[in-house]
Amino acid sequence: MSGIYIHIPFCASRCIYCDFYSTTLRGKGHEYVDAILNEYNQRSDFLPQGEPLRTIYIGGGTPSQLPAKELARLIDGIINDATGSQSIGSIEELTIEANPEDITEEWAETIVTGIPHIMTSSRPHKKTPLRISMGVQSLIDSELKTINRRHDSRKPAEAVKILRHYGISNISLDLMYGLPNQTIQTWEKSIDGIIALAPEHISAYCLSIEQGTPLERMIEKGHLKPCDDEICLAMATLLRDRLREAGYKQYEISNYAKPGFCSIHNSSYWDGTPYLGLGPGAHSYNGKRLRCWNEHDITSYLMGNRKESHEELNDNDLYNEKIMLGLRTAKGIECGLFSDAKAIQTIDNLCRRDLVAIKNNHLVLTEAGLALADEVIRELMT
Repeated sequence: MSGIYIHIPFCASRCIYCDFYSTTLRGKGHEYVDAILNEYNQRSDFLPQGEPLRTIYIGGGTPSQLPAKELARLIDGIINDATGSQSIGSIEELTIEANPEDITEEWAETIVTGIPHIMTSSRPHKKTPLRISMGVQSLIDSELKTINRRHDSRKPAEAVKILRHYGISNISLDLMYGLPNQTIQTWEKSIDGIIALAPEHISAYCLSIEQGTPLERMIEKGHLKPCDDEICLAMATLLRDRLREAGYKQYEISNYAKPGFCSIHNSSYWDGTPYLGLGPGAHSYNGKRLRCWNEHDITSYLMGNRKESHEELNDNDLYNEKIMLGLRTAKGIECGLFSDAKAIQTIDNLCRRDLVAIKNNHLVLTEAGLALADEVIRELMT
C-alpha cells in the first residue's frame, strides 16, 4: 500500500510557533491545483508499481484556505487518475486539514457534493473514508490570541456541528500544551471541552520553540515566557489520564483514537510505507532508500519549474529511522532489530530504569519512558 501527501501552503495569517512552509499568497487557487495535478502526472511512477493507493492526506499551511471548489477538483483529479472514475478502489482514508473559522455550511456542502466518489447522499449507509483534521490548539481565548490563531473558543464546536450535519463521521481535533501563560487549569478546561465535542481522534502536541519563528524572537526579547518543563510533563500526564478515561487509546506519543479511528496515513510514516509528496515543501519516500523533497519556492512551482533535493539512506540511517519512528508508537519495535551487544546492553539498562519494556517481542516505551522519549530514542540510535 502507498499514500499521497499534498501540501497546501496558503495561510490567512501565521501562527507564531509554526515553521512549516507557508505563504499568505492567495488568489492562486486554480493555478495551484493545476500545478499539483501536473506534478502528480509527472511523478505518479514514483510509487512502487502495482501498489494500490491507500491514503490521501491534504495538509499545510491551511488547506481550507483553498477555495472549496478547487479543493474538490484537486481531490477528484487525483482519485480519478489513481482508481478510475467508477469507484474509489483501494483508498481507505482521505484526510483534509482545516481550521475552525473556515468551516462553513457552504464549505462543507461543496466538499461533500463536489467529491462524488468519496461521499454521496445516495449512499448514507456507507462509511466514508473522508476525514477532517481540524486545528483547535486551545479552547481558551487568551491563549488563542497569544499564538495568533484566528478563531475563538466557540468556533470549534460550531465547526464540528456543521461537519456532523453533512455526514462527516471521522473528525480529528488538534490540541497544544506548553503554551506561554497556559496553566494546568486552562489545559484541563481545553481537554474537557474537546472531549465534549466527541471527535473520533485527538492529536496533542507539546509546543516546541523552532528556530526562526516569531515565537523564538518573542521569547528572546522577553515578551513571552516558555512553559516550565515540569508543568509540560504534568500536562502530558493529565492528557493521557483524561483521554484514557474517555475511551481514547494512545497509539502514538501525540495521537489518541477511539477504536477503529487511528490515522491510517500518519501510521504509514511510522512503519516505512512509501508515499509521494506533492507541492512546494512536500517530502516523498519510496519505501526503500530514497527520500526527496520539493524546495520552498511557490513562484517557480506555479510556473512548472519544480526544484527537488534528495538523499539516499544508508543502513545506519534506516536503523536510526526505525528507532526514532517505531518507538513513538504503542506497537513499538520488533526486538529482532537489535542484534549487537551494545544495543542489547542499552536495552537492559533502559528496562532496569523502567523506561522501556518488552511486550509481544516488541520494545515499547513505558509510562515513565513516554515522558523521556527523546532521551530514550537518542540512547538507542547509533
